[in-house]
Amino acid sequence: MKKRFFDTMGVRVIPPVAYWLMRLLTATMRMTYVNCAMVRERGGKNRIFAFWHGRLMMMPSFYGRDGLTILVSASRDGELVSRTVARFGIESVRGSTTRGWREGLKGVLRAIRAGRDVAITPDGPKGPVGRAQMGVIQIARATGLPVVPLSFGASKKKLFRAGTASLCRCLSPEGFSYAASLSI
Repeated sequence: MKKRFFDTMGVRVIPPVAYWLMRLLTATMRMTYVNCAMVRERGGKNRIFAFWHGRLMMMPSFYGRDGLTILVSASRDGELVSRTVARFGIESVRGSTTRGWREGLKGVLRAIRAGRDVAITPDGPKGPVGRAQMGVIQIARATGLPVVPLSFGASKKKLFRAGTASLCRCLSPEGFSYAASLSI
């Protein structure tokens, strides 16, 4: 009973707090965008954005507009991410290699057919960290869309374990740091 109460409250409280913290951090950082023309200029074509799990925290601020659907785990942690990115105008579909992968794949393909960009963390929920799994490649092959790698870094940062997965050592920038968003 007590655990369910805290889970319910966490899902309601954490996303708005996380949203405002991310907005505040972004406002205090000096951002540099490196090779990001393909991200900013759509040119009538949608893309598949790929970034590591540990770089997820600042990606909603980086994309900064509607038209993005992100593939999020069907776990409890995924619910927090889904509700947080929704505040940035980013839709989410739920599924991963370990839970609900069919629904996740269908949702991604539906978003692509609707003309939306898609974001995926290719290192998957089971890892290994920083090593792409085949899912993003299979989606790119099936749709013919380019995969655009993204990353984020900051001069002052902390690495912390997020959620229940030991895989995710998230990069959290500190306020007033120099930061860079990078696309290859």
